[in-house]
Amino acid sequence: MNHSLLHIHLVSDSTGETVHQVARAALAQFPDVQISEHIWTLVRSPAHVETIASALNRNPGILLYSVVDPEIRKSIEKLCIENNTPGLSVLDPLMDLLSSVLGYRQNIRPGGQHKLDKAYFDRMAAVEFAVNHDDGLNMDRLKDAQILLVGVSRTSKTPTSMYLANRGYRVANYALVPNVSFPMHLVENIPDLFVVGLTTDAKRLSLVRRNRLQHMSDSQNDSYADLDLINEELKSARRLFSNNKWPVLDVSRRSIEETAAAILHLYANQREKKLNAQIPNEAPS
Repeated sequence: MNHSLLHIHLVSDSTGETVHQVARAALAQFPDVQISEHIWTLVRSPAHVETIASALNRNPGILLYSVVDPEIRKSIEKLCIENNTPGLSVLDPLMDLLSSVLGYRQNIRPGGQHKLDKAYFDRMAAVEFAVNHDDGLNMDRLKDAQILLVGVSRTSKTPTSMYLANRGYRVANYALVPNVSFPMHLVENIPDLFVVGLTTDAKRLSLVRRNRLQHMSDSQNDSYADLDLINEELKSARRLFSNNKWPVLDVSRRSIEETAAAILHLYANQREKKLNAQIPNEAPS
């Protein structure tokens, strides 16, 4: 049995949800294969497709894609041919199967469905985990977390955590508060924890916070939306992120889905580096 590392490039013209779910369902049939995912989301131009070529050269494997635009599909097909990469549009065979399902007999590996059921319950457990570790709750019990989102108040930490939880990731989030130190001692001994800093535009954040105060009928807490104080908060947060070499995402103009997709891309890159570090170099012949 081949236990070598398989690189899978997942390409989508949206958030990558479809191609990721299909890949996960198929990979459930091959539990012993070591996988490294490379996620390419919001691919909507031939020029964007060309940027994937260097990654294919560095990490040859297979390419799965979920793309609607015919021009982009042709660019991806050309890319696969030029790089000798097996490629598959995940929706095409599924649609073919649905159109001729009565004429085909599906060959399902015994026990595979149980793994898919387990994946469902894992997602439910991830949602519960996100709820129990929202906004700094239970920070002393982070050992089972995969991802920790850190940022000042109103930087989309909670909705992003819940979105990722619905993808099956155990995510906690922590809101940075002015003049309160981040509890570094709670995370520094968790080597596999992936910490991401979230930041945003100060003016946009001030507007969001003012709307929040109006919604809560709270006119006394003006400092919460004060632009100068927000700039100081963001500066302090960036300093924390930089000192700990945490990757940083600006969520100013990103949807929750786009933020989540970017986080998963960073997370996959980190896992790939760790996997490559664990694979011994081949002895020279």
